[in-house]
Amino acid sequence: MFRKAVFNGTVELRSPYVKYLVDYMDLQTWENKAKQYQMPHVHSVVNERLDKEPGALFSWVLHYDSLTKTKVGVDGFSIYLPQSRNLYLVINDPTHEVVEEWVLQTHGCKTAGPGKPVFIATNMDLSNSLQAA
Repeated sequence: MFRKAVFNGTVELRSPYVKYLVDYMDLQTWENKAKQYQMPHVHSVVNERLDKEPGALFSWVLHYDSLTKTKVGVDGFSIYLPQSRNLYLVINDPTHEVVEEWVLQTHGCKTAGPGKPVFIATNMDLSNSLQAA
């Protein structure tokens, strides 16, 4: 998956603590990876014309279990729109008590390099800690 992904990342929720993985790719690669239960999301993206957004990147959502190191697909997806720097995220994972959707503004991190994030998106105030990211 990493070879086809433009970039990847994690989604970490605090309450309940749950971790998800996202791998952002072009529309065609994302659509080709869709399982039957994910097809309504593909149709929704096309109906909303998000497939026409310049540079848009798409990801399916995988639940990540830190103890067993297992990754399991869940009903959810994410879209990153580089021109507006918006990150759209939908997770419908009742097994882990997460049924949410967010539209987040991304912020570039000041330091770059291997193992460091390019950007961060959050619904929390990170004004003091954003400089360290």
